[in-house]
Amino acid sequence: MKQFIKYSMMIIAIAMITVSCDSNPSLQKYYVDSLENANFIALDIPSSILKLKNDDVSEDVRETLKTIKKVNILGFQIKEDNKAEYDAEKVKVKAILKNPKYQELVRVGSGGKSLSVKFLGEGDAIDEVILYGSDKELGFALIRILGDGMDPSKMMALVQEINIDDENGSFKQIESFMKNID
Repeated sequence: MKQFIKYSMMIIAIAMITVSCDSNPSLQKYYVDSLENANFIALDIPSSILKLKNDDVSEDVRETLKTIKKVNILGFQIKEDNKAEYDAEKVKVKAILKNPKYQELVRVGSGGKSLSVKFLGEGDAIDEVILYGSDKELGFALIRILGDGMDPSKMMALVQEINIDDENGSFKQIESFMKNID
């Protein structure tokens, strides 16, 4: 009987490990893997440097800001010598974002430019907002807004009122990246 219980527990443990391992790539893994690639620029913005422009904003905006934990930005700038790699990386990102766990909010595009906004979570309590924008001339950017129980309907109001308190100059990296795109 002890042998039966021992083998049963081992089979259950193996089954749980197998089921819990998702073979689909994740945005987090893609982000981490891309940090070593010189064609990418990555920036993590903690919520502590996100400030409101004005003190006279609604309480909803203030509460929405509190639900954001951090923002990850990953950008790939196209150059003459990396167009093939750009195409390959773009295919990888699109494959990740096709996963049904990412629910689409908005998709727009024309003239070689596109933007999609997706999220993870449930309706009015989402945990991650993903913005993916690409331009066939400039490159692409992948922005992950990580939080806890964020309300998508209130996020747009927050975006208009946000200011980045950049005492350490960390945001200068992305600003420099954007200037070099021209």
